Amino acid sequence: MEEKFNLKETLKKTISEAGVSGHEKPARDAIRDIWAPYVDRFEFSPLGNLYGIKEGERKNPDAPKRKIALAVHMDGIGMVVERISGEMLYFAPIGGFDPRILPGQEVIVHSAGGPIPGVIAQLASHLTSKPFIDRPVPLSDLVIDTGLGAAGVREKIQPGDVVSYANLPVEMGKDHVAGHSLDNRASVAAVTHCLRELRRMRHEFDVIAVGTVQEEVAYYSDTLINDLRPDIAIAIDVTFASGPGADDYRTRPLGSGPSIGFGANIHPALAKRLCDLCEEIDMPFTKDPLPNMSGTDAVAIQTAVGGVMTGVVSIPLRYMHTPVEVITMKDVRRVGRLMAEFISRLSEELFSSLKWEDEIDGENV
Repeated sequence: MEEKFNLKETLKKTISEAGVSGHEKPARDAIRDIWAPYVDRFEFSPLGNLYGIKEGERKNPDAPKRKIALAVHMDGIGMVVERISGEMLYFAPIGGFDPRILPGQEVIVHSAGGPIPGVIAQLASHLTSKPFIDRPVPLSDLVIDTGLGAAGVREKIQPGDVVSYANLPVEMGKDHVAGHSLDNRASVAAVTHCLRELRRMRHEFDVIAVGTVQEEVAYYSDTLINDLRPDIAIAIDVTFASGPGADDYRTRPLGSGPSIGFGANIHPALAKRLCDLCEEIDMPFTKDPLPNMSGTDAVAIQTAVGGVMTGVVSIPLRYMHTPVEVITMKDVRRVGRLMAEFISRLSEELFSSLKWEDEIDGENV
């Protein structure tokens, strides 16, 4: 019998794990344990993707066996030790972030001998490469201090060791969570909620919960299409939530529900169906205009193996690519429920109706 489940505590567990791009194993192991009660089996790709497969129940055994993939990237941003000078570690970014957020952050250096705690500090003003008085210090003038001394650093740490944030998640108010790697472990939690919802629903399509790797540094999610050949793929990620200095048309309020992407990277009939379903089940949602690439795994998914029906559903998130990203669990649960409701309604007839149609001189092409 399953122990009492708490989605918020599960999310906090996943963001407490390291999982820097290219080094996702700690996060992948935790996610596998979380998904295990809700899928029939797991597969792993040579690149490191995690595939949790839940079989569908076909009404017509002669109908094609269809599959839908829910793609969430497991990796997060981080750092790597670039060089060592005495007892100080100089580092380079893995993924994108603003160096202004780094001074004072607690980190973990993942050495061959085990995790080593450290703090990020900026050099004293008279030691920086330029007089950065009242100005942000560049990455090249930030260091990690482990307290080991020069001899200890030489013994235990090597250039190439990965560095992750060490701060623990924080619950704020009734429903908010802050921490690092909510981009994109919040979406992992949404897929977890979806899989739990599907236990009480019948679905014809096989469901593949996909944890992808290295989204923050490259789009390698086309490999999941080669591995799985799904008929539909939905990338679930985060989008910019409104907050201080971010309150224009490009942001979505926290608590506003799923943000459904529209644009060249997205199948228009699939996006419309998701919006229609939100209205059908009385779920708040927003539309997210993505006129170019979406900046998600959908970029590579859409064009893999000749093209795949692709959608993007996002969770509003404040302070993206910082150690204090903020989401509300209400949005996580809503995205998970929307995916479950969509999957439970999928049929061969519905799938056949999702056509990318344009009109030229009054004729469909």
